[in-house]
Amino acid sequence: MHDHRPARSYSLTVPSEEAARAVADVLAQRGHRLVAVRIVDHYHFDPTSWWYGKPSMRPDFTGWWDVFGALVDTVPQPESRERAAIREIARTYGGVAGGMGGGNAETVLGMFNRDGLVHELTGEQAAARRAALAGSSPVGPRPTGPRPAAPLTGRPPADERVELAAIVEGLGDGRGAEDSDDAGELLGDLFNAAMHQGTCYAHTAGSVPEFIMLACDDRIGDPHHGWLLLDLFMIASVGRRDLAATADTRHALGQALKEAPEAVAARQAVADGFPALAARWERESELGRFLLAALAAACPGSGTGLRPAIGHLRKRYTGTGREVTLRLIEALADADPERTGSVLREMCSWDTKAAECCDSPYATPEQQALDVLENLLIEELDRAETGTPERL
Repeated sequence: MHDHRPARSYSLTVPSEEAARAVADVLAQRGHRLVAVRIVDHYHFDPTSWWYGKPSMRPDFTGWWDVFGALVDTVPQPESRERAAIREIARTYGGVAGGMGGGNAETVLGMFNRDGLVHELTGEQAAARRAALAGSSPVGPRPTGPRPAAPLTGRPPADERVELAAIVEGLGDGRGAEDSDDAGELLGDLFNAAMHQGTCYAHTAGSVPEFIMLACDDRIGDPHHGWLLLDLFMIASVGRRDLAATADTRHALGQALKEAPEAVAARQAVADGFPALAARWERESELGRFLLAALAAACPGSGTGLRPAIGHLRKRYTGTGREVTLRLIEALADADPERTGSVLREMCSWDTKAAECCDSPYATPEQQALDVLENLLIEELDRAETGTPERL
């Protein structure tokens, strides 16, 4: 008989074998059916493996140990609860949580690598432990959060030929732009060249003036204009968002939580170009103003002239999730960590995605807020295009 119940696999990395075995015991106590421990890069020490003798793929974790668990959750619980528990267990033992996989129980258990297996529970044992765990710390329903706001309205659709001509003209010769007939593809290529796979490089700051120029071109309509503003937000905030995402790992490895020099340069380049964008506030659509407000949050100090206008914008959305987002934007723009943290805690009470972004105790409120804000901006742009309701 096939077992199609949902199942998930988890991994953690800790500094020693002793810590790994202690973590394995904790996972077994939480009802993980299978738990294994192995030294990092264990195949590199196996003469029969293709990896034998090859350089480590994870040199920062040389000498550390991995712990793997497979869980079939027989008691309905929010998936985010176990992920949060795994991250906290990793921190407790000086390590970091890794990735998560999922599938049906038959597949997850059948494909589990049993090398280094230290615990194997029966279905009955695991179910009893999960039930006891759920009973000891019951989870009530999350608050529903504020009501959704209507999708933001953007610029009227542009004439595709005029829009394409504006982008080709802006990018100049020798970039291959003149051979393309897709404006979205050109702008995607521009962002990918500046921040390949979302990573900041030494050349990223030098690409910012092109984004500023195109964002100021009235020939480019939405959604492309909106995505250009979002691109600038992502460039300006990339270093701090990266610190939020890697705070646990950096802490475990004893690395400083310091913004990379290339990210600082990229942020400054956006801040230098921000006045040209801010001067267009009255000409911007509702969507454009919202995104400019977010850009002011990513460049505190550069958007002080827009603060009254951002406050007026917030009042239009009283009682909605967008009002809360704009309060977060205002706190960031004012460089006020206490207010930023307060709004984040409010958001996290109903938004599981925000709660995961704010999970690490080692990231600052600013870093976490920019990480949360990126997700919210993408959702707002998607909703502006499709007209779908706001996520709660």
